Amino acid sequence: MNKVLIISYYFPPMGMGGVQRTLKFAKYLRDYGWEPVVLTDSPKKYYAVDMSLLNEAFDCGIKIERTGEEITDASKIVTTAPNERMRRMLSRSAQFVLIPDNKKFWKKKALKKADEIWEKYGGFNIVFATAPPYTDFLVGQEIKKKYKIPLVIDYRDAWVDSPVLNYYPTPFHKMSNMRLEKGVLKDANRIITTNRRVKELIISRYQNIDYNEVKIIPHGFDSEDFEKAANTELPIKSKMRFTYAGSFYTRNPKFYLEGISKFFIKYPELKREVEFCFIGVVSKDFMTLIKNLDIEDGVHITGYLDHIDCIRFLLASDVLFLMVSRGENDDAAMPGKIGEYIGSRKNIIACVPEGVTKKMLEKYDAVTFTEEDPVELMDTFYKYYQLYKSGRLPIANEEMIQQFDRKELTYDLAKELNLLVDIE
Repeated sequence: MNKVLIISYYFPPMGMGGVQRTLKFAKYLRDYGWEPVVLTDSPKKYYAVDMSLLNEAFDCGIKIERTGEEITDASKIVTTAPNERMRRMLSRSAQFVLIPDNKKFWKKKALKKADEIWEKYGGFNIVFATAPPYTDFLVGQEIKKKYKIPLVIDYRDAWVDSPVLNYYPTPFHKMSNMRLEKGVLKDANRIITTNRRVKELIISRYQNIDYNEVKIIPHGFDSEDFEKAANTELPIKSKMRFTYAGSFYTRNPKFYLEGISKFFIKYPELKREVEFCFIGVVSKDFMTLIKNLDIEDGVHITGYLDHIDCIRFLLASDVLFLMVSRGENDDAAMPGKIGEYIGSRKNIIACVPEGVTKKMLEKYDAVTFTEEDPVELMDTFYKYYQLYKSGRLPIANEEMIQQFDRKELTYDLAKELNLLVDIE
């Protein structure tokens, strides 16, 4: 069996959407003749911890090598989430002095560990690095050069062309990141992106990249997770349920909360029949806004849930809400949660810009697109309430859904890895 070394700073027990793509690739690569070994960090503190995902990795036989101690007690890792203003300030301060990102100092530890595990496992056929953080790409690049093996890089988000995620305080900072990205792309044997727009941005900025060198493998869902969740008792539901799952990292939910407020002001009697749920880590600022809008009794906040519990909640919902931040190149943004939203087969209200996410969802059928307008949202909520009461909620496109099964997406990745090994 061929062996692939996966470089992924974010990996369980870290939670949230950024870890699931890598975990599921590692889980299913073994079905296609590839033995994955994951090189990752040992988080000291993190505000979203999911031991169920780590247990899944263990159950699948994924070999995990950490640059620190093994994780045995999740309670020692969990910390409270900073408010969005503080998080943004800390992030920008870090990006002012740390290029390409605040994981820069992990590179040295990761390369030292890579040397250890190269000996331990008798080498690897390919190194696969996923980002952000973009330091992962630099680690993969160094391993490729030292051990003369193919490098595959996986863009979960754009690098230089994602100003929503990346802050460049001066032209020097942007040029430095461009130089690093250009070098990684030059050394990469295959480039993976989640969508066509990120592919186009890479090719147009760095014109020495061949079109066929960039492969699109979108975010997806694991059908096994949904089967497992469906075979358990779902959360009790006595009202119609609108649900938002995930963090508000880089996103401002104010307009959504204002839409909820206007909905309950116009239809106060529906507080007995409709609830709005939030699954994930929320800040004190978010809680204060809910209180100021006087919608506390119409909102249900679950806090961060283990992955399967989150899916159980999606399955026990009627309509899901999705939002994408506005900004430069926002047409390339594709949240990781979109895979699970599609896999749930639930109706979706999508407040997204023109771009790849909207084009994907247009084929889903059971979707309504809105602007960041509280009044429009209020009307959309009421429209869905009427459809719910009459039993006429739209049905999602099953043929489209099947295209995003993670097992099939991993097969696409395995084919790319096989081609590189055959070439070598």
